[in-house]
Amino acid sequence: MAARDRRKSAESKKKEVEEVIDQENEEPTIQWALQTLEQISLLRELTVDEVQLKFEDVLQFKNQQTCLKEAALLDYFVSGFWWAKEMNFSSEQTSFVMALLQSSIDNISEKQMSFVDNFTEFGKTLIDLRKTPSADGNPPLFDVEQAKSITNYFTSSLFQHYRMYEFLFSQSRDKKLLGMERHIEVIDAAKLFAPLEEGMPVDVFQHYLAPAQPESPEEAAKERRGEEEEKEEVGGTDERSEGEGERGDTLEEEEEEEEEKYSVEEVREVLREMTKEMMGNLQAEFTEKLRIQEESYTARIERLKSVSSN
Repeated sequence: MAARDRRKSAESKKKEVEEVIDQENEEPTIQWALQTLEQISLLRELTVDEVQLKFEDVLQFKNQQTCLKEAALLDYFVSGFWWAKEMNFSSEQTSFVMALLQSSIDNISEKQMSFVDNFTEFGKTLIDLRKTPSADGNPPLFDVEQAKSITNYFTSSLFQHYRMYEFLFSQSRDKKLLGMERHIEVIDAAKLFAPLEEGMPVDVFQHYLAPAQPESPEEAAKERRGEEEEKEEVGGTDERSEGEGERGDTLEEEEEEEEEKYSVEEVREVLREMTKEMMGNLQAEFTEKLRIQEESYTARIERLKSVSSN
């Protein structure tokens, strides 16, 4: 009985060892769980901007525009996928690279794994992939040069910035609502753009160009009272106008007779003298203003010379 029991225990141990060897000889099937090989094949046909939009949905990132963690992880996965595409990896190889990216970043975020442990696990995964023979006799998933390229990429993208990723997952960021409030004062154009001193006379500007100012209630009441007084004066003067009508007619006849006494040449002479007088006044005013400006510029130049000499 004892011999039979020892023989059974030896057979059971032998079976366990064979199962372990069979498991070690099986081809590893590390693939990215978030996308199938068919979906990865479709992603390889897109541009980098379209891949980024797809990854936002796959990774369920909704705040990548304002959240630093989501923005960094999105760049991490998109850059890794685009690097695998530029290396002309197949869909299966690309899926393996994405799974390796996922496991390495999960070791930091979930397991808080140290740099040495994470790098050791990464290297062990690549070595096991190279050592394990394929079940159907095909060559390994990556050759030696491709494995070196993967190691160099992970070293420069992840492990070289390992402390930064540790800080990203270990330190919480306070959410702050940033805003800016500005008060803009609007100035009335009629008060801001006053007429220029040398542009035109004030009365011309007020009469032709100045915008109409809104009347206040007091001014409107005064205007109504003035209109009522004018109506009363007009009613009182109607009777007097009848008596003055005849005198007005005689005055108009006298004025017409006086106008007939002036010839065309005399009118031209009067207009010529008036024009000459007005132009002389304008020339004198213009000359005076030029003189004042010249004196001010000369004084400024003298002050600059004195300052430079000192």
